[in-house]
Amino acid sequence: MKKGVIALILVAVLVIIVSPGIVGKIAEQSVGDNLNWAAEQSGELVVTSDGFDRGWFSSEGQHRVALGDGQLRAVIGTYGDASSDDALPVLLINTHLDHGLIPLSSMGREGGSLKPGLGSAVSTLAVDSGTGEIVDLPGTIYSTVGLGGHLDSRYVLEAGVKNVDDGQVTWEPTSISIVSSPSNGKLEFDGDIGAMTFGNDQQVVAIDGLTFEGKQQPTSYGFNVGDIDLSMGAMTVTAGGQTTAGMQGFNLKGSSSVDDGQAAADMHMEISAQTIPGFGDVSVIANLSVSDLDAVSLGAVATRLNEMGGSQDPSQSMLYAQEELKGLFAAGFEVDIDQFDLGLPMGTVETKMSIAFPSSDGATFEWTSLLLGTSAKIDIAVPEALVQLATSMDPQAGALVALGYLKKEGDVYIMDAELKKGLLTINGAPVPIPLGAFQ
Repeated sequence: MKKGVIALILVAVLVIIVSPGIVGKIAEQSVGDNLNWAAEQSGELVVTSDGFDRGWFSSEGQHRVALGDGQLRAVIGTYGDASSDDALPVLLINTHLDHGLIPLSSMGREGGSLKPGLGSAVSTLAVDSGTGEIVDLPGTIYSTVGLGGHLDSRYVLEAGVKNVDDGQVTWEPTSISIVSSPSNGKLEFDGDIGAMTFGNDQQVVAIDGLTFEGKQQPTSYGFNVGDIDLSMGAMTVTAGGQTTAGMQGFNLKGSSSVDDGQAAADMHMEISAQTIPGFGDVSVIANLSVSDLDAVSLGAVATRLNEMGGSQDPSQSMLYAQEELKGLFAAGFEVDIDQFDLGLPMGTVETKMSIAFPSSDGATFEWTSLLLGTSAKIDIAVPEALVQLATSMDPQAGALVALGYLKKEGDVYIMDAELKKGLLTINGAPVPIPLGAFQ
């Protein structure tokens, strides 16, 4: 009995006293692995480490996150001097890491925990402007490094105010949590970003807040799948005491998956009362789903497009991946838009659409053959007031009514279009399709 107690005491001593020094190196490597993995996922970030000053129970270190070659850097370069690496700001992550299977040394600071793992860390952020000026950023990141190398991080920002240039920024409390695991590529996140304002005497932009949650995981096909749910409160732009632009809210919910080699995705989006100066409020409600996508072909398209990371001409991406896109369409898939409502001051334009692309021989695939095999149906309802407005602004718009493409039913004009075996009909009347345009 006494030997058993002594053995337990020795194990406890090893875990509490000896393990921090041994585990420290592993924990530091795990922090670096997680940051590098996040950079790889973005495709345009470069993470470098300035090393860790390692003690037995804790370590201090810094990571630098810079913008590498890619589309974003190319865009920024068109607006300023980005010819050298130090021309753009660099994000600095300063980390204090308490390591050990039970990180006792973390209990002396805020956010410390005795949760078993490789370590417990606290990080602060700063920006190196590239000119030698270091600007501290508000907020603190509390992290724990799990035994499997996963990183559980929580960014905490208290309410505050900061004067910048000739204006002021205010913000309410914010909390963002991220759990990442480079070993399996899984990522989970959620956040509650408080209301904020930024502006000066001439103009003020205010956002009520933003909440989000989601998860993603890689597939063996070269792309990620998962879920996202995002909601933003009202956003307003005021000048001279008058609201000049804004919207009442924004919601986005989507999911994607792969099952037995077939990929699918769906999305729901709402934009509430977006104010357009001189026009009025515009709103959007949309429900979209895509199914029966060949995962191998979709992965080939994703891989091909990722190769354009350094391209300064993203508009050429579809042309660049034309062969891969042919393979995707040759495999066949379906697109359904159950609802696309565009709310305008003179009424709501309602649209429903379904498209089925048939599978075909990829070796002989041509865009014209795709058109001949595609089945599609589009139903549109346009408010009478909008048709009258369009006709008054451009008399040629009235040709849609004269040709029967828009048919009046009550206080709306409808268009029922159907494509089947290369034949297009609108409100029951056949319409010729110039197939030469798809050569």
